[in-house]
Amino acid sequence: MAITKIHPIKTTLNLSIDYICDPAKTDEEILISSFLCGHKTAALEFAKTKEKMNSQSKNLARHLIQSFMPGEVSPELAHTIGQDLCDKHLQRKYEYVLTTHVDKGHIHNHIIFNNVNHLDGKAYISNKRSYHQIRNISDSLCRVHQLSIASESNTSQARNKTKGSSYKEYQERKNGNSYKAKLQYAIDLAIKKAKNWDDFLRILQSQGYEIKYGKHISFKAVRQERFTRAKTIGDDYTEDKIKERIADSQKNKGHRIYTSKSHSNRIVDISTNQLASRSEGFAKWLKLQNLKIMSKSWNEINENNLTDIDSFNSYIEQVHDKLGMLQSEIKVLENDIDNKKTTLQNLQNQNKYHAIYKNYLSAKDRDKFFRDYETEIIIYEAADNYLSSTYKTTTFPQENLLTKNIECLTRKSSSLYQSHKDQKEKVKEVNQLRQNLEDYLRQDDRHYYKNIKEQS
Repeated sequence: MAITKIHPIKTTLNLSIDYICDPAKTDEEILISSFLCGHKTAALEFAKTKEKMNSQSKNLARHLIQSFMPGEVSPELAHTIGQDLCDKHLQRKYEYVLTTHVDKGHIHNHIIFNNVNHLDGKAYISNKRSYHQIRNISDSLCRVHQLSIASESNTSQARNKTKGSSYKEYQERKNGNSYKAKLQYAIDLAIKKAKNWDDFLRILQSQGYEIKYGKHISFKAVRQERFTRAKTIGDDYTEDKIKERIADSQKNKGHRIYTSKSHSNRIVDISTNQLASRSEGFAKWLKLQNLKIMSKSWNEINENNLTDIDSFNSYIEQVHDKLGMLQSEIKVLENDIDNKKTTLQNLQNQNKYHAIYKNYLSAKDRDKFFRDYETEIIIYEAADNYLSSTYKTTTFPQENLLTKNIECLTRKSSSLYQSHKDQKEKVKEVNQLRQNLEDYLRQDDRHYYKNIKEQS
């Protein structure tokens, strides 16, 4: 489950960025990404963009927080979801810094992005519409990665298929005093943790719930006067449905078990590593690992004929530009597919109701005929108007050819998505390559000046 919230930053932007980039919270700054800025200079670069665009916006930036349910997501996956959220919502229009915090009981992303669009200078508009877009994108990404979404555990009847409630129940939910709402949350959480039905019951009992068996299973919390039948919460809370949800959860658990990935491709700063400062042997081992990593990095540099810093920066820029081009190409292709699908639907409607519309035109009593076939006639006319305005001719595409065209474009889209995924990995690799090079040279400089100081 991912919960999102956003608020403006009007002052002390640098302090906000320092907070979200805290090494203790971001696994020693491993879980930090940025776009068109460095995370250590982001505040200055945001201000520079604002000045360049002559923006009068009072807000310096926006701070978006995306929180996940405890134990449901790994730090790496949470960070990936955060990057995808930025790509889809900000659309490369705003500089941003993304960090993933792992110091609390739940993993969460912090995204601070410039309030000013670096392309046209327009200020970001934050309202209900933009927030719902963020929420929908976040929910969609959670579904892709088989995570629960917030709408699966809120009290909305439309979204959660919960039963209608009385005004008293509504007020209790609103005030946080509803036993039914607490039971719903407890059941949802227990389903995710339980291995089977007995385990599910044991989890609820450990939380203080008393269980009454019968035709419909019921639960009673501590200090609650009466038992609550689970089925009164909603269709997903009958005994059979809960068992089914537990079984489904077990099937998908293979996708939700994560192990901490090794960051063996990242240069470690030996001078700031506490264990290295206490153990000379560990310090030597780290130095050897750094050399191995840099050996791989130099191999990649040589393979791409990067002879100086300018060619190196140009190579990194090309990798990023290719990712942007793929994103643009995917967007154009998706729009083309959507347009063709709309055309196909209108062609099918036109063909389906053509005979009825022809009879309507030749009917003696057209008013009566219209009353009898109002829906069919309206659909036909809407389809005919769409096709006539789109193609400006009486000759429209053939259904079978259009269907084949859509299938072909869909296959191309799948191929592009795979290329986009591969290119994102390439971007991560070159960013890590640049970071390794900078870190290694920085350590080398410190070692050089340290030796000079000791000799003098």
